[in-house]
Amino acid sequence: MKSFNDMNQDFNAAESIIDSNTSALEAQSKEKHLRLSKRGQFWLCIGLFLMLLSFGLNFLFFHSEGSFITVMYIMTSIGACCILKGLVDILG
Repeated sequence: MKSFNDMNQDFNAAESIIDSNTSALEAQSKEKHLRLSKRGQFWLCIGLFLMLLSFGLNFLFFHSEGSFITVMYIMTSIGACCILKGLVDILG
């Protein structure tokens, strides 16, 4: 039969192995979150740029009596999709 001291040492050894594995997993998780956050910020900026560009072109084409249907629907939809993709990447 093992003494309590030997069992305590076995438990401490197992606990240190679990702690080292947990810290490695936390580091990987943090790295993945950082990568997704940067990618999300990139998509968010592109979406905002497209939405602002679409607004500006709509404003100019409205006053020049040109056709702004393409700008209004396509660029705004692409901008909204980019913003949504960015938010999904950031929020998970």
